[in-house]
Amino acid sequence: MNTLLQQDRARRPDLFQFYGPITGKEMDAWLGERNIVIPEDLKQLWCDTGGGEMFESETILSPKGRSDLADDVESVNEFHKQKGMTRSWLIFHTGIGGLTVVKVPLGEYASIREGSYEVQQTFQSLADWYGNFVRREYATRYGLNHD
Repeated sequence: MNTLLQQDRARRPDLFQFYGPITGKEMDAWLGERNIVIPEDLKQLWCDTGGGEMFESETILSPKGRSDLADDVESVNEFHKQKGMTRSWLIFHTGIGGLTVVKVPLGEYASIREGSYEVQQTFQSLADWYGNFVRREYATRYGLNHD
């Protein structure tokens, strides 16, 4: 998993409510059944955390999430694809900054506006996204800046 995210979880575990690990075998089966190929860093995040909540308003969608809570990968993606989102994108995060997708099969991450699906910012990796997008919003507020 992302080193900075691990450090933040160790410093402030109260800010991270994840569902719990998903085994590699379960993750591979879930991806295979849906014919989805994702970057290794996202797969590792889902295996390590199972998805869940970060800070006060950020959700890492879960392969095992609940559609009635809109925290599952499948129903959230299907909803947005029906509204016009590019079919080759996979939303894995929702929050105050909008939606974050991985562009499949390119493996590039992008924050997009909900509704227009306009790309706001792109990221080279999950670590880049976490450190320069999500964490930037919350680090000072929650005392996560390095000493």
